[in-house]
Amino acid sequence: MIRENIWTMRENLLIGDKYKEASDFLSKLDSDWKNLIKKNGPCNIKISFRLEPYQSLIKSVIFQQLHPRAGNAIFNRFLILFNNKFPDAESILKTPPLRIKSCGLSQNKLSTIIEIASLRLNKTIPNTSKLNKISDSEIIRLLTTIKGIGEWTVQMLLIFHLGRIDILPQNDLAIRKNYRKFKKLDNLITPKEIIEISKKWKPYRSVASWYLWSID
Repeated sequence: MIRENIWTMRENLLIGDKYKEASDFLSKLDSDWKNLIKKNGPCNIKISFRLEPYQSLIKSVIFQQLHPRAGNAIFNRFLILFNNKFPDAESILKTPPLRIKSCGLSQNKLSTIIEIASLRLNKTIPNTSKLNKISDSEIIRLLTTIKGIGEWTVQMLLIFHLGRIDILPQNDLAIRKNYRKFKKLDNLITPKEIIEISKKWKPYRSVASWYLWSID
């Protein structure tokens, strides 16, 4: 446990340094970025080091296509079902599916969560140390083979579990809506357009996305 805590502290410090570099880089792009970063302060993405990749996937599935408040409500009920601890794969598979669904999950989300737990038990889903050795694109290719897991869900894993700093969730509607507000544009931009625009944010597109999510 002590060794794990020391490793987590070290990883937090290293990622914190990267986020500081990213914030400094983005603030120099133009006055809009400078003001947004000044308003929100240094990037503070919360990395879920204590969750295994399959658990982070399950959490992202719960939050899919939901307002954060609704997602948090369902997620909290999910944790309460397992004594306020994130369950391991075996515990999920031993629990009657209808009890899990009663947290507020759709049938599709329930099926995906059970599938993820099953794949973890047979080691199809790698652990954190193995994923850390794999590129972003390879992880996306591997995990999107799971029914119910799309690119956005894996991108959330990359940003909030693995701490990858150059991920752009181009299909995330909130990012594109907030960029429209941020730059006072007349029309909502497309995923293809945000990919082109984001080239200026590289190699810190995860951090740029975090700041765009922060816009009210």
